[in-house]
Amino acid sequence: MSLLETQLEARNLLQLRPLFLHCKTTGAAEYSEVVEIAILDSAGAPLLDEIVKPKRHIRPVGTLEHGITDDMVSYAPRWLEVLPRIEELLVGKKILVYDLPSELQSLKNSNLNYLIRWNLDDNNFVNLMDLFSRNKNERDPRSGELLTYNLVDAARLVGVDIEVIAFRRAREDAWLMRAMLLAIAGWKVYY
Repeated sequence: MSLLETQLEARNLLQLRPLFLHCKTTGAAEYSEVVEIAILDSAGAPLLDEIVKPKRHIRPVGTLEHGITDDMVSYAPRWLEVLPRIEELLVGKKILVYDLPSELQSLKNSNLNYLIRWNLDDNNFVNLMDLFSRNKNERDPRSGELLTYNLVDAARLVGVDIEVIAFRRAREDAWLMRAMLLAIAGWKVYY
């Protein structure tokens, strides 16, 4: 895919006025659950920025990444309490996430822990990591697969000027995703 094609794809996504969603999790790999969720509108305004009490403990690897501890979530609302608002915001919308498989897994695991049916359409989610990889168009010399980058490295590579101090929370990462999409589209990123 050419640079112009990914630029056009990014512009088309922006025309749909997508929402930007990012979660911080317990860090339990395939059993991860949401401990913080942020949803921004297409203009970057926060629609939801919520810490969530998971059923399982937050693993040290998770706390090292995002700084959220079990103590911090001990009085937070449970997933069951925040899910209605999340579904209200997301239903029928185009939703950008950075790492689609990981985000969907943690969202669905959080639902599964309360035996709640998944009501959102997976097809409404867009994987920004994939769009960035196609835009960057660098391949692994051994496998020929497109290289992937973490969110911070990808944001820097598209020219988003960021300063990382200690921990990045869900809201900041959702903002980075929005800035990346604007940069890929060739639009101005305002800070």
